[in-house]
This record gives sequence, C-alpha cells and structure tokens, in this order.
Amino acid sequence: MAFNKIAGLVISILALNMGILEDASAASISVKCETRGTSRSKASVDGAGLTGTFYAILYSPGSVAVKSKAPKTANASHQVEFDFDSYPPDIAAGATKISPTFIKNKTVYGYIRRLSNNYLEGVMKATCQAK
Repeated sequence: MAFNKIAGLVISILALNMGILEDASAASISVKCETRGTSRSKASVDGAGLTGTFYAILYSPGSVAVKSKAPKTANASHQVEFDFDSYPPDIAAGATKISPTFIKNKTVYGYIRRLSNNYLEGVMKATCQAK
C-alpha cells in the first residue's frame, strides 16, 4: 500500500513538473496585417519561444493560402519572423509575395509549422487595419 502511495506521489510530481516546463517553453504566435484598398496587402507572422526551423502559412478566407518562400531558423532569442507583402520593394527585401487583394474582409490566419515534421506550432487569427 505504501508503495502505491509513493508511486502515485512520484507520478504526480513528474506530471506537474512536465506541465510547468511545457508552459515555460510554449510557443506563442502573433499576426499583424494591413490593407490599403485594393493596392496593397501586408502581413507578418511571428513566433516566440521556438527552437528549430519553421515555415509560415498565411490564409485569408476567399484567397488561396500562401506558404513562406523560405524556411527560417529561430534566432538566439527563440524568435522567428515571416513577412508577406504585395509591395515590390518589400518583396525584394525578402517578404513572401502576395497579391494586393490577398486579404479579404480584413481577416487573416497565420500558421507556423516545424519544417522537420510539419508540426503545427500555432495559429492566430488577426483583424487587419485598413489604411
């Protein structure tokens, strides 16, 4: 009987510690976006609390989802940033190209997936600013 109590206590402590450690290293996703009439769509999908290499997907209901043009490795601060834009100078600077009318109804969803196994690290919905 004492063994069962000790085993239960050990399992409870391990489960609690695993839960705490998991929360401390959990990924967080943020998405920001804006539109300028039908002349420009712009969005960023950023992740924090990440280690490894990732890609992002941007989706707006009514448009075809777009995958980031290149995978990115999280930096020393465990962050990764993906930019999507329809403005040619920003595309030339590294943003993934989207059409000027990509964002529909001021709504986008940003997804970050792990490159090695396509694991979904997180998804976030954003309401875009109209400028």
